[in-house]
Amino acid sequence: MILQTSAATDVGMRRRVNEDRYALVPDLGLYLVADDMGGHKAGQLASQLAAEGAVHAVQSLEGESLSLAEKLNEIVAAANCEIFNMAKTHAEYSGMGTTLVAMLASAGKIAIAHVGDSRAYLIRRGAIRPLTNDHSLVGELLRRQEITPEAALEHPHRHVLTRALGVRPNVECDVLEMTPEDGDTVAMFRDGLTNNVSDDEIALAISSTEDLEEACNGLVTFANDRGGDDNITVALVRCEKAGARVGA
Repeated sequence: MILQTSAATDVGMRRRVNEDRYALVPDLGLYLVADDMGGHKAGQLASQLAAEGAVHAVQSLEGESLSLAEKLNEIVAAANCEIFNMAKTHAEYSGMGTTLVAMLASAGKIAIAHVGDSRAYLIRRGAIRPLTNDHSLVGELLRRQEITPEAALEHPHRHVLTRALGVRPNVECDVLEMTPEDGDTVAMFRDGLTNNVSDDEIALAISSTEDLEEACNGLVTFANDRGGDDNITVALVRCEKAGARVGA
């Protein structure tokens, strides 16, 4: 399996600081997006520690006979500890935290893990479907069908998370393992994009071009044109079977 990747991040139109972080590490098969907890103290540091902790953890697991899902659980736990321990030993960082969505790829398979409300989607043959469920108060209300998707966008507690990285010594993450098809694209975003751009618009932007950098930059521009009320980060990973396009 050959993976093409690209990412873009932008401060948006209303924030002064970009507190998002992403990492694309093809040599390790690791791709992630981390998003601060909506203005909580030291959010920029929390997302940075999450990204760095995840990369260090996957390096330490090289050669271990674990499934991708098992490795991702270890990676998320390590990233959580990085943040929690920093907050515990530095009072000025108390309460900091971040969301995380991460993909790990190896031997023709991929696994997705997430904590919080940053999301992963699968775009396959122009259609889009979510691979994650938001760990948020509004996400829970949506799953119980107590509010509509339209109401969720304006809900006063839409930024309240039910899970986040770094706020407790241990964290539970959701993990999905799958075998991608040729041409599949996994898209990872923070809510600065999804609050302003619809799923169908995201699918069209990604499936209408072979150039992932163009797709990433186009989505960032799209979100900013809609108001850019938050930081915007997009990471795309396109999966191609080795040799599938030879002679095309």
